Amino acid sequence: MNRTFHSRGDSLQNYVIGALALLLAFAWIISLRETMRLDAFAYALAAFILSLDVCDLLLRLVRQRGMGTTERRADAGASIHIPSIPAFTVGHAPLRPYAFVLSVHNLEPAMDEFLAWAHVHSDRMWIVDDCSTDHTVLRLRAAGMRCLRLSENVKKPAALRTLLTRLPADIDTVIVIDPDCQVRAASGGWQAVEACLLQFQESGAAALCPRIAIEGDTILESMQRIEYMLGFCLGRRSLGDFCTAAGLAIYRRDALESALARHSLSVYAEDLENTLDMLGRGERIYYDDRIFALTQGPRTLASWFSQRVGWYFGLAKVYVERWKDTWAVARRSPFAFYQYVIYLGGFGLLLLPLKIASCIILVLSFANGLDGILGTALVPDTAATNPLLFAVVYVKYLALVVFGIGLVATPQERAALLPLAPLYFFYALLQLIPAMVGCCNWITVRVLGRRLYHDHYDTDARRRLLRQPHDLQRG
Repeated sequence: MNRTFHSRGDSLQNYVIGALALLLAFAWIISLRETMRLDAFAYALAAFILSLDVCDLLLRLVRQRGMGTTERRADAGASIHIPSIPAFTVGHAPLRPYAFVLSVHNLEPAMDEFLAWAHVHSDRMWIVDDCSTDHTVLRLRAAGMRCLRLSENVKKPAALRTLLTRLPADIDTVIVIDPDCQVRAASGGWQAVEACLLQFQESGAAALCPRIAIEGDTILESMQRIEYMLGFCLGRRSLGDFCTAAGLAIYRRDALESALARHSLSVYAEDLENTLDMLGRGERIYYDDRIFALTQGPRTLASWFSQRVGWYFGLAKVYVERWKDTWAVARRSPFAFYQYVIYLGGFGLLLLPLKIASCIILVLSFANGLDGILGTALVPDTAATNPLLFAVVYVKYLALVVFGIGLVATPQERAALLPLAPLYFFYALLQLIPAMVGCCNWITVRVLGRRLYHDHYDTDARRRLLRQPHDLQRG
């Protein structure tokens, strides 16, 4: 991503952002006065989601300021301080060998897009085909890619575990990617990425989480872009050296091999399971937004819903199954306790019913407002359906989102995303539906042995020891 911009255009954008901030501040003051007219309990419940997000934002800002990650320095993109290394060493020793590793399945429909980016790194690209039923293997090998073919579909964690056994022994660092991802430097060419890789190798950390962004211009993709930007630039950046790895991450090879050796091999929340295993054993994982990964998010509501159901099912599954590791991580520091016990366990799972109740009140309040405008008199007027509830919470949440975007976005990102900020509150509420379904799925699987909803991660493939795969070869 190019962070350079023209000073004149930037000044204009700053004026626009400043004007918008003043309008929101004025609306916020009015909303505070209107709050006094609302039932206290109804307002407290309606504003529950807002309250959690405001508290979380403030804690993370204080944390980042305490870590000094807001200071201007050579490694300012990293969530830890890394001593500078002379640039002339990049491309030579001591940068140790690294490789891209990825698992693919029926990649043929997106083959051209993948090869357009991957061919540049073909010498470092190691691919495992997870029992595709199309011509994925033939096309990859014809393009000169290394491709290990498995005889049964075992899913990503098991496939990668097998692939790692086939890598040359001198490969020190592995970049785990998905076929729809592109890795680049936030500014500069590939040499800038290698500079970050060199710092990662010298840090001794187990993993590095780059910044991941969603491409696409639809409203759904833009909402996901805002979500990922806030989640990475504010969320993961505040975690220091106990960051949560993403699906696309950079690992010290031996650390990943060790984690996969103890992995459940479930595709649900696989990255969280790796994180808890590594951090629970005293390893370090940090975030670095100087490495930028562009990926595709779900493009339809159905695929987005299925993805989020799987995410929350995986969160509940891994959180319960790896509770010992979670507690080991939480004891490392007060903020680690906040992230892995209060935020993930409390905000993410335990308080989900209260979030649903908050969502219901806001929906009823919004519906009653429309009811009053249309004059249909379908929604009764009660303390819990007061239209002011939605109006007040909406204005405050909009101010929070605009503040977050203005805080972490580049000028180009602000210009694209600020006009869509008014829609993000609805997106935040919509996420609670698949979250509830995912958690209910976990409960019904544990109690009844069946799911309420079958997400796209759920297949009938049995997870067992891998059979002997075909030899690794180039085309």
